[in-house]
Amino acid sequence: MIIKMKEKMKKSIAFAGIFACCFTHGIDYKLALKDKKLVMFGAECAGISLKKDAGLSSEMGSSAESCPVDLKTRVKWLNTDTFMLVEKNKLNETSPPRVYIYQVISIVGNKVVLHDFWTGWNDYQDEKISYTIK
Repeated sequence: MIIKMKEKMKKSIAFAGIFACCFTHGIDYKLALKDKKLVMFGAECAGISLKKDAGLSSEMGSSAESCPVDLKTRVKWLNTDTFMLVEKNKLNETSPPRVYIYQVISIVGNKVVLHDFWTGWNDYQDEKISYTIK
């Protein structure tokens, strides 16, 4: 009787392990978003570039044909669904670089939802922001 219970437990643990592996690591968002431009829903240019010219773009002074990166950054993936953007250019000798942290919530077609973790001064709330993949 005890041997049968041990066998059932082993099978249950093995099934749980397989289930966890398949569903927690199903999508490699890093691979899916590599070399992409994410434009905020409803905007023409404002968004995040994960291309070679990584950084943040605004709507100010931009047109749909020309969406330059306004704040140049480097991209560092922390895991398969979380990345950070670190400011490239030093503003002065005493200030640290600005850092932006994002976690991919979902990708459906060419729509992506990111959790934007607030890393700046003050006590602002984190946001979930929708983007179109370009």
